[in-house]
Amino acid sequence: MGIESKIRPVASLPKVLSILIYGRSGTGKTTIGSTFPKPLLFVDIQEKGTDSISNVEGVDVITVSTWAELEEVYWYLGTGAGKEKYKSVVLDQVSSMQDFAMAHAMEEEGKDQMSQRLWGITGGLMKTWLLNYRDLTDSGINVGFIAHDRATKGEGSDEDETLDPSIGPRLMPSVAGLLNGAVKVIGNTYVREAFAMDDEKTRTIEYCMRLAPHPYYTTKMRNPMGTSIPEYIVDPSYDKLMQLLASGETKPVRRIVEEVKPAAETKVVKRTTTKSEEK
Repeated sequence: MGIESKIRPVASLPKVLSILIYGRSGTGKTTIGSTFPKPLLFVDIQEKGTDSISNVEGVDVITVSTWAELEEVYWYLGTGAGKEKYKSVVLDQVSSMQDFAMAHAMEEEGKDQMSQRLWGITGGLMKTWLLNYRDLTDSGINVGFIAHDRATKGEGSDEDETLDPSIGPRLMPSVAGLLNGAVKVIGNTYVREAFAMDDEKTRTIEYCMRLAPHPYYTTKMRNPMGTSIPEYIVDPSYDKLMQLLASGETKPVRRIVEEVKPAAETKVVKRTTTKSEEK
């Protein structure tokens, strides 16, 4: 088979999602992952956060505690029975995956503390295996990476400068850079208050995801040329994200409506002029 056999129309590529979801604890990251097509395999990497999705059908969970087990899960999905069984896999979360990589590097080198060399080995492990998992999309498997967030100073900043931080996944900079470029979507999750003007003046909580380019938060979406994406979406899900990837359009998000008390009524007094004033 020659190289020509690998050429195919871009429209024929699998319609699957690869996404990095990051944010603070309790902002709905795991819940978003649970909306992926089923059967879905959740790879619990020391997160133990699947209680919130225990009532979702079609979700299996595997808890891993070593780097070797992470590799085994990949081979099971890539070449084993899992390749035909699962439509989606979510790694929850890759910040702990990095801890596993550090421990594995120290064990392999017989060291009890990190060094510059071991940081390099750790970064290499993370990059290789994150890409391996991402490439499961070639087999039609949707892939989600979940991470905690971290704020860092802007490039070139020093103690004498006050620069706004950049906020992204809690990973080594080189690893975060590779993962940011490897996925189709990067979403930052957060929670906001919403108020509705009704009789009870109800207050609700909205779970949101930033998607559009932002000056501080790392976000992205590979939407079609000539289309746009919203600044954020409410109650993000797999279906909403795929709709955006396909057409760049989605239902309008619900905006916050703040109650404004009406101004006190004022009496308008009509003033008549006298002949002397008219002159």
